[in-house]
Amino acid sequence: FIMPGSCPVPEHPEDTGNDINDVFEDIFLTEERIVEESFHQGLEDGQQQESVEEAHDYGYKKGAEIGREIGFYETVVSELSTQEEVTSNEKAAALLGEVQTALNKFPRENDPDVDLLHGLQQIRNKYRRLCALLKLPLKYVQTNDLSF
Repeated sequence: FIMPGSCPVPEHPEDTGNDINDVFEDIFLTEERIVEESFHQGLEDGQQQESVEEAHDYGYKKGAEIGREIGFYETVVSELSTQEEVTSNEKAAALLGEVQTALNKFPRENDPDVDLLHGLQQIRNKYRRLCALLKLPLKYVQTNDLSF
């Protein structure tokens, strides 16, 4: 029976020394374990941050390339829409309108719910058909000379 406020006395006094050593060892090992876990967590966070930065750079580059291509199509379509021989041709005018509509629908900001590559491919296909119909050699040439 232990009275309140009293300290229990171990049955074997030699256990007390081992227990206190175990406690100190646990404290020491806990500190080492925390340092080790923190190191690995920091390393993982750093690698993830590097991956995020690489993804950002890649996304920026791809966005610039897509923007340049869309700008090319918009410039050509804008100029073609002022040409009498294009607007007077019923098929060409209809196809020109389709390209303009596809260009206007193309998002100007990143929207994860929109399939950008599908939209871009539709624009490319309509543009190629328009150029083939008008026998125009105006082809977008993709370059990979971006530098940061």
